[in-house]
Amino acid sequence: MIVESTQNRHVKRLRALATRKGRRTHGQFLVEGVRALEEALAGGLELATVAHCSALIASERAAELARELAASGAQVLEMAQAPFRAFSQVQAPEGIAAAVTIPATGLDDLPADADLLVAAVDVRDPGNMGALLRTADAAGAQGFIAAGNCVDLYDPKVVRATAGSIFHLPAVDDVSIAELPGWARAQGMRSIAACLDDALPHTAIRYPRRALVMVGNEANGLPAEVAGEADVRAYIAMPGRAQSLNVAVAAGVLIWEILRQRGRTNDSDGEK
Repeated sequence: MIVESTQNRHVKRLRALATRKGRRTHGQFLVEGVRALEEALAGGLELATVAHCSALIASERAAELARELAASGAQVLEMAQAPFRAFSQVQAPEGIAAAVTIPATGLDDLPADADLLVAAVDVRDPGNMGALLRTADAAGAQGFIAAGNCVDLYDPKVVRATAGSIFHLPAVDDVSIAELPGWARAQGMRSIAACLDDALPHTAIRYPRRALVMVGNEANGLPAEVAGEADVRAYIAMPGRAQSLNVAVAAGVLIWEILRQRGRTNDSDGEK
C-alpha cells in the first residue's frame, strides 16, 4: 500500500521532526539519504519508521537499502512523491528517509576514561554546531556536550552538517552551563576554555592528559561564569585583521595543538 496523502499520520509525524518540539514529543529525529542512514545503522541507532519513495530514488543502493530494512523487520512505508516531499528537508531528496530514535545519553553515559571531550556552550548556528561535532569526531574525542542555550543537536541542518559524525560519538544535549567545569573535575579531567580574558596563547600552554575543551557562541564567546571556572584559559593569536575566528575553526586549532602535544609524550598535569 502506497501512502498518497500529505495528511497521513506518518507523514505528519515525520514533518513534525523538523521542529524541536516535535523531536522532543516523539523522541525521534529525521535522517535523510543513503549515506546518513547507513551511518545511523552502523552507529547502532534504532530506525523507528522508514519512508521510501520509488519515484525519487536515483540509485540502486537506495532501493537495496529499503529492501534490506524491510527484511530486517523495520517499518518501511512506500510513499508517493507529494507526501515524501512534504516532510523532506532537502531540495533534492534521495527517496529514502527515516525517523530515528534519539539516544538517551547523559553526562554519566560518557566514557569514564575519556581523555578528550568537547563542549559547545550557547552555540546557536546549526552549521557551526554540525562543524563542531565533525571536528570533535575527527579529533578522536570520546564525547560531545551541548550546554546552555544551544541549537538542538538533532535539528536536520545540524545532522546534515555533521556529515555522519553525530552517529559516531556519544552526544549529550541540554546540559546546564553551571555544572560543566565542576563535572569535569569530578571525572578527573581539567577544563580548557577558549577565551580572551586572563588567557595565555594556546601554544604557550602544556595541556592536561585528560581535557574538556569548551568553546562559546558565535557572537559573545564563552559566558564569563564558565570561563572563570575553567582550569586553563587559552586564546588563539590572530595576526590578520579579522576580529574573530569561526567557532569550529577555533575549536579545531586548539584541539589540534592538544593532539600535537600528546604525540610527543606529555606527562604534564596541565599547569600553566
